Amino acid sequence: MRWLPDIYSSSPSEILRIQGDLLQETISRAMRASPFYRERLSACMDATTVRTVADLACLPFTSREEIQGRNRDFWAAPRDRLREIVATTGTTGVPIYVAMTHADLERLGENEHRGFSWLGAKPGDLFHIAITLDNLFVAGLAYHLGLQKVGATTVRVGAQPARRHLDLMKQLRPSGMVAVPSLLLALARQSKKDGEEPAAFAPRRAMLIGDAIRSQSLTSNTLGSLLETAWGGELYSTYGLTEAGLAFHECPLHQGLHSHPDLVITEVVDDAGRAVRDGEIGELVITTLQVEGMPLIRYRTGDVTFRVPGDCPCGRGGARIGPILGRKQHRLKVKGTTLYPKSIEDALLTVDGVENFVIEAHTGDDETDRLVVRVGTLRNDPGFRTLVGEALHARARVTPEIHLAQPGAVEQLLFEGGRRKPRVFVDLRRSRGASG
Repeated sequence: MRWLPDIYSSSPSEILRIQGDLLQETISRAMRASPFYRERLSACMDATTVRTVADLACLPFTSREEIQGRNRDFWAAPRDRLREIVATTGTTGVPIYVAMTHADLERLGENEHRGFSWLGAKPGDLFHIAITLDNLFVAGLAYHLGLQKVGATTVRVGAQPARRHLDLMKQLRPSGMVAVPSLLLALARQSKKDGEEPAAFAPRRAMLIGDAIRSQSLTSNTLGSLLETAWGGELYSTYGLTEAGLAFHECPLHQGLHSHPDLVITEVVDDAGRAVRDGEIGELVITTLQVEGMPLIRYRTGDVTFRVPGDCPCGRGGARIGPILGRKQHRLKVKGTTLYPKSIEDALLTVDGVENFVIEAHTGDDETDRLVVRVGTLRNDPGFRTLVGEALHARARVTPEIHLAQPGAVEQLLFEGGRRKPRVFVDLRRSRGASG
């Protein structure tokens, strides 16, 4: 494997040349060792002529459904070379099992090493990891490996009650942490409830996984603004893909999520699979580079974003993407309004008293989408439901059915079936089936 940590300072033409070389290696490995790609690419007359990133357009896409249906046929390394099996959460159907070799684990750690380095992590730092390392979850493993490469000390806390996290921070005084945004917000609220000020003992740097904290304009969205007010410090957003064994990271200027050009090639396409211009919204497509266990070629992620146009002011080259705006399959059409569940989430976060929530999409009598929002709250004043409805109408331009419940009841819905990640959006539309 050839890690190229200085690739960001290369010229655009040099980055494309390097990616072209690595792409040829990826295609060769996939055709030689992956039963799926051997079959798929052997039937493609142009596969052996691919020499550059531009040539990728002649190759077929890979879908999530194809991996779910033929998972083991995507594995491209013999069993005696595998060192780890990780899996997606299964929130969009059958989990995908990803085989990783020793080199893939090194790549995973290298990817996060770069992200942590941009955040300013260094030897002697202590990082509080509030992400689980068990149950085949790759993210916690990735962060642990990345911090080990940095030379920092890790505190592997995982999923614990808010009070446990805060007590450990008071005792160990970490200089950084890794968490999902919702946990960070819960910690800030718990600290306030207990009469404590997080800034007195909590880390001032946080790498956040999961929900986006930036808007399409790359400024802080509702969740990001709430965290900046409640938590403070500097927050770095990331976007990761278990299937690809990689993540995109913000630099200190927070102007989009940088790809790592020697590890991945990015495309953004429209519904018909045609490339869209930088700045235009479409579906993210990725091709992994330097992967042994399960290489992916033109994988349609199902995530909606855009390539950030122009160069990053930080001077790092390579593609950048914007925040994930939603899942393509979760696109909603309500009374002529097209939106993603994220818009509803942002609106709910502005309402004081909303502790948690679940958004359900149903098929209405007129075959359009019908929304039901189940809000967990401790408020029982008669005007609260109206307040929630007004916020949804003003910010998301929708008026869903609103059901109020105790936070504990909504919490059960979020983690129903023993889920390891909360399911905020539940798709119950007849044409799409239950997913989310």
